[in-house]
Amino acid sequence: MKITKLLILTLVISLNAVLAQENTQHVESSSLVVPQIQLVPIKDTKTEKNYELYIELPENYSENNNKTYPVLYYTDAMWHLEILSASTEYMLEDVILVGISWQKDIAENLKQQYGAHASRFTDYSFWKKANPNHPKLKFGQAENHLRFIRNDVIQYVDNSYRTDPDSRTYFGYSLSGAFGAYILLTQPDTFNNYILGSPLSKGLVPYLSEIDAKLGAFRSNKNKTLNANVFIAYGTLEKEKAEPTNEFINLLNNRTNLNVSIQNKAIKGDHQTAFPMIAIQSVDWLSSLQDKTKTFINSDSLTVEIPYLGQKPPGLVPEPFAPGLVTTKNWQYGGVFTPDLKEFYFIREVGEEEDKKMEFVVFEYKNKSWQERVISKRVGQPFISPDGKIMHLGKRYMERTEDGDWSEIKKLDSVFQKIQIMRLTASSKGTYVFDEIGMPDGDGVIRYSRLIDGKREQPKAFGTAINTGSMNAHPFIAPDESYLIWDGRRDSGYGHSDLYISFKQKDGSWGEAINMGDKINTAAWEAGASVTPDGKYLLFNRNMGSDKYENVDVFWVDAKIIETLRPE
Repeated sequence: MKITKLLILTLVISLNAVLAQENTQHVESSSLVVPQIQLVPIKDTKTEKNYELYIELPENYSENNNKTYPVLYYTDAMWHLEILSASTEYMLEDVILVGISWQKDIAENLKQQYGAHASRFTDYSFWKKANPNHPKLKFGQAENHLRFIRNDVIQYVDNSYRTDPDSRTYFGYSLSGAFGAYILLTQPDTFNNYILGSPLSKGLVPYLSEIDAKLGAFRSNKNKTLNANVFIAYGTLEKEKAEPTNEFINLLNNRTNLNVSIQNKAIKGDHQTAFPMIAIQSVDWLSSLQDKTKTFINSDSLTVEIPYLGQKPPGLVPEPFAPGLVTTKNWQYGGVFTPDLKEFYFIREVGEEEDKKMEFVVFEYKNKSWQERVISKRVGQPFISPDGKIMHLGKRYMERTEDGDWSEIKKLDSVFQKIQIMRLTASSKGTYVFDEIGMPDGDGVIRYSRLIDGKREQPKAFGTAINTGSMNAHPFIAPDESYLIWDGRRDSGYGHSDLYISFKQKDGSWGEAINMGDKINTAAWEAGASVTPDGKYLLFNRNMGSDKYENVDVFWVDAKIIETLRPE
């Protein structure tokens, strides 16, 4: 069976190329039958409309009668069945798939005019405005169809199979993706995870905004806060999708009783050719959520005492940090935690090719869950002061406000504005340590500025123990100023930029630079190190791609490695 599904998956992926070609040869074909899929008739108990469910159980379902399974519900069943069945087989085996068909007893005249899928135009629509070009279609049936899914479909599946009621996912693409957006906005507790492929056009957002405005009662403090994971994606050639998608995300973020973790992606292709990879990448995303070591939404067992986005701590060999959440195939940089370990900030690159953009992102621990939020476009390399009161952004900064938020961005004193700073870190004593780029000879210089009797001294360059070689940058000063870590190039290094450490001597001087070794450094570019506020882990960045730096990942390692380098 896996061989059959692998063939299906390969054929579906190939659509990216096939859809661009014209097939001029007539070929006899037959329908593919997947034997483990059960076809179950089901009736909408209120409207009396008839539908079918395509139910596929995991291969090991009968082996353990005590095990419950997450459920992936998908609409437009006949269009999505094959790719979801094939991709989950290899990336998400322990899941029940439930496909919901179009209405089976649709009027014959509608079927002849619009096809067997005629009901999707009415069932998925949340606007009731009539269309003179389609007088036979009664739009605005989304509320009724959602009631059918909640009261009939989900209840039937939960009563008939061993399901995990706390792990339901919705998958929809195009119009059924827009229907998923409607569900998420109006009754988000229907599902825990939402996969919305190419869901919105500019004309649909005003309807959702109007619906959102009418849901004031839902925002009452009498209602508990709900959580949801959301995967939204569209094709890079669907440039018109970006603005309405961002507007919808803003609607979600403004909901006071809804915490959403959103992954928003642009995937190469147009509305048709992007679909296969959107489906596969969304299943991969869902797999990362189902992994118990990576689950960060709706997890009552996850507490502040198990921080770091729920990740299993590393040993003395560096590992990618939070794969699928923080570390992806794209560019990420500069991960830092707040002192209470409840917030993790970093910057990343999203999008494909010419549509790439930088985002400033935070994971926040709230209500026993981690939620992802895009703050803004890139504004600098973040560093949190040891007391948690200031977020440094190079030669700019923000202050923590009384309500726990951050102030507007401010500028450091004018003396710092003359220096091209990439990264500035600070010690508990208020000492600034920062780099400088743009030197005529290409060398980088690391400088410091102490706070003496409440006054900031003029920046000074470190000595040759630190400023030797080239491209010295991205320093991290320990809170107690006992050591300094930075990256740079030296003839004795392992290749590109390596991480170095210098320990402060008893006389206050800085010891010779020590290469942090072959467990940290490789022939690639390593840079931007910092230590978590509890002193337990070292985070740094490593180039995993080409010399274009298209794939820079965040790594972490046990901070005990620092003590192994300290001279006796």
